[in-house]
Amino acid sequence: MRTLRVLTIAAAVVALPSLATAQQGRPFKDAWFWGVKAGGFSLADTAGAYTMAPMVGAEWLITRTHGGLYLSVGQAFFNSATLAAANESATSLRTIKLNNLRRFDAAIMAFPGEHNRWHPYAGAGFTLQAIADADGVPPFDNADDLAFTQALIQQNKVSFSPFGIVGAQYRLTAVSVFGQATFNPTQHNFLLYNGNAFNFSLEFGLRYNVGSAIDRN
Repeated sequence: MRTLRVLTIAAAVVALPSLATAQQGRPFKDAWFWGVKAGGFSLADTAGAYTMAPMVGAEWLITRTHGGLYLSVGQAFFNSATLAAANESATSLRTIKLNNLRRFDAAIMAFPGEHNRWHPYAGAGFTLQAIADADGVPPFDNADDLAFTQALIQQNKVSFSPFGIVGAQYRLTAVSVFGQATFNPTQHNFLLYNGNAFNFSLEFGLRYNVGSAIDRN
């Protein structure tokens, strides 16, 4: 058992420099990156004041010489609330509790200039955002008010809107680090609206170059 442990450690010591060298030698263009990230997502409370919610996610970046494709999934964690019509006649308002946000982003990317380690980028595309859980706060005067609130939540818990992204990536020995900002207009009928014209996020993470995104044969 001790011999096996020694051999395993020795193999790892030999393999790690090779993996780092392979990563360092892979070009940025025509590559496929997998990444993980964390950061903050902005949202407004019922008073319209911005707050930041923690957010995590994973992403895929496919690069060409000066352009590429970006795909990302993520979730923001928060407990918030919004006000909406309490009934069909809108004679009063009801508080709706909101918990967490899931999102999917897709964008066409641009990589200006020729760089060795630093790679600035910008992109534009669309984001799909969905409230993970939303519940109307009682009391409900009758069954119609309950049904109205549930239907309102279902109709307005998902938003599809354009979004932009700007950032930069820096290549280290084994991985690349990046920082970026995303922003999108908030749809007025989205439960997360609360009078805020835009949502934005600040994200930092790691990307690993898994190899070429094209067939070189």
